[in-house]
Amino acid sequence: MKKIYYCNILLLIIIVFFSRSSLGKSESEIVNIRISKRTVINDYFYGFGVETLPWLWTNENKEAGVSDEDIKLNFSRIEEMELPITRIFIPWETWDPNLDYKTFTWDSDEMKSLCKTLDFYQRTGTKVILVTVDWLKISPWSNAELSAGAVLNLLEYLVKVKDYSCIQFWTLTNEPELTYAWLKKMPFENYVLVHRLIKDGLKRKKIPIRIIGSDDVESKDWFKESVRSLYGIVDIFSSHLYLYPQDVPQIPVYFQERLDIIKRASFAKKDIPFFVCEFGFRGDDFGAYNNSLMGSYEYGLYTASLCVDALNLGVAGCSIWCLHQIRLIDEIYPEGDKMMRIGLWAYKDKNWQPFPIYYLYRLFTKYIKSSSRVLKTKTFPSNILKAACVEYKGKYSLFITNPTNMEQNFLVEWEGLDSYFRKYIYSKFQLSLAQENLLMIDGQVMVKNGLKDKIPASSVILYTNLKE
Repeated sequence: MKKIYYCNILLLIIIVFFSRSSLGKSESEIVNIRISKRTVINDYFYGFGVETLPWLWTNENKEAGVSDEDIKLNFSRIEEMELPITRIFIPWETWDPNLDYKTFTWDSDEMKSLCKTLDFYQRTGTKVILVTVDWLKISPWSNAELSAGAVLNLLEYLVKVKDYSCIQFWTLTNEPELTYAWLKKMPFENYVLVHRLIKDGLKRKKIPIRIIGSDDVESKDWFKESVRSLYGIVDIFSSHLYLYPQDVPQIPVYFQERLDIIKRASFAKKDIPFFVCEFGFRGDDFGAYNNSLMGSYEYGLYTASLCVDALNLGVAGCSIWCLHQIRLIDEIYPEGDKMMRIGLWAYKDKNWQPFPIYYLYRLFTKYIKSSSRVLKTKTFPSNILKAACVEYKGKYSLFITNPTNMEQNFLVEWEGLDSYFRKYIYSKFQLSLAQENLLMIDGQVMVKNGLKDKIPASSVILYTNLKE
């Protein structure tokens, strides 16, 4: 009898234990997302942008069959993205072909194509970062005074003569440590002097352009030295980031290191903003002109993770490389097939096919406006979902990413909010190849002091009440 009694007691204990374990598991599956409308991480986010290679109108692309209808298609797609910022290369050879600092060609084929591109961005209100790139060829920077004078001549022509107020930022060159430290090995003092001369010249000529400095490719030492030497000269610091997929969890570390470097150098109440002026993720065939990984669904997940981390850590702006595949100009790449096989969509030979990343990234470009405020957003537990929320003129956009291979339930604590939100889902189930990867809209969602919902495995959700 005693044996039966003790067996029943043991059975009861086991039942209670497992029922409590099950209950605890059910509760722990709900991720809490807390948004603080009063705590602002960044009171002026410049936006998510892209690199525009402005050569659709060039002879090289016309000879490859690019027609006016093709150009119209491309720019209608760009307009749909509502880009807040874009970064544009202007190689020295396209406007100073002899590198003599005086023979400027404002009517070259490449300059005409650039100006048509700028006409478009002028109309859409997109802020342009202009980069006077030397593309690792003969460096024009060996003479600081002459090169600074030539750049000022270019900027004066574009801003004052052509009236391109969309050009709001200038960068000396792409990834300058390649030119100054690794290949041409020019004095760092020259690099600093060019920036100082440009800064003084812009002020003297009353050209309202801000300077973006460093622009290194993951070179923390170069960035640190640039911050030390250019503090007070440049208006924004930037770096580039290209990671392998397995290193995506390290993105916050990369951001925080650079933000800390700026903060330690700051004597002002407000730190100088930090941009990521180029970013991407490396596939097995990654190189300067090719990256097949960009055509994958997963590329959108990596990008969303970076964007959310950037918002939450106080990064002020990001630009992805690059807008679309394009045939490069002779001045950039005189040999080989001359194709930049990296972009949000393919080239004409692939019928301008959009990749999944296009549909994901345009959620960030379109629904996070320039000058948005980034609100403090926390997830509990912190290792399952990521979330970031921005506010623009009393309207909100909330991004949630689920990098796990399981559907996740979540509860958003959004006190004081009573509004209908549109819901966008980037997931393999919503992304239909049969319908050209059209991203689906999952109707209207009512948010009243909070929101309870679920997110599919390996996906991204956007809730927004910004107007279409």
